Amino acid sequence: MKIIITGSLGNISKPLIQELVAKEHIVHVISSQPQKREAIHQLGAEAAIGSLSDTDFLTRTFTGADAAYCMIPPNYTHPDQMAYYQETGKSYQQAILRSGIQRIVCLSSYGAHLSSGTGFIRGSYFVEQTLNTIPDILLTHVRPTFFYYNLLGFIDMIKTAGFMGSVYGGDDRLTMVAPRISQQQ
Repeated sequence: MKIIITGSLGNISKPLIQELVAKEHIVHVISSQPQKREAIHQLGAEAAIGSLSDTDFLTRTFTGADAAYCMIPPNYTHPDQMAYYQETGKSYQQAILRSGIQRIVCLSSYGAHLSSGTGFIRGSYFVEQTLNTIPDILLTHVRPTFFYYNLLGFIDMIKTAGFMGSVYGGDDRLTMVAPRISQQQ
């Protein structure tokens, strides 16, 4: 199968690329950073360098593929996170419609089934709702829980303030996961 992976060489996408290449799929990896081309090739995949906001680029990349793994990469520099999610979701929607790709796996978030009260996770709700409007595709939304890697974002706060500020803690329980492939031989 020809499979398109977004998320470049991130914590989820890289292990996914390795797994798919090992199973002899043809993998094309979308990255906005040309300097990642060589690292993508070293994994046995093809690099597709461009922007998720470029619907024409996405359409060309999706055309002829059997499946795509779609995620919204973090963009903390965008002044409006909800707008960023909505724009990227619409770009995916248009590219899927135009390319005719039939199988989509969307990395969403826990809480994305809620239309309000979830902060920036509401962006994932918008993306899910947008993709749900596409007729005649096989669509799976994956709503993982909190990733251990997300804790790394607290390092500077811990170093400077001496604590980890968050909206959870105390008696709250939060399931955590790490998308890592076993390196067993």
